[in-house]
Amino acid sequence: MTEQTFYYEYPSGALTERVTTAENPVHPEGVTLLSAADYAAKKAAADAAEEQRQAAIRAAETARERDAYEALIAAGIPDEAARTLSGYQPEPTGGA
Repeated sequence: MTEQTFYYEYPSGALTERVTTAENPVHPEGVTLLSAADYAAKKAAADAAEEQRQAAIRAAETARERDAYEALIAAGIPDEAARTLSGYQPEPTGGA
């Protein structure tokens, strides 16, 4: 048997790829069959959206750490301790 690849989009928006050698494969209920090109485009868009979501999470975490660091510094905590407690690592300033 020759391998066949099917691309599915579920009602939830989830995307999957299935490789089978079945002559008459049974497809999952409720899926939309996609072409390879449509699957690739939708997968690329989903991957980009996930990367953007992760970047937003990282940015929010960095902002939270920076705010904690600045509050600790304002309270008179030494820089090294403020870095340790907050998890924030300010960018080095000044020249070489």
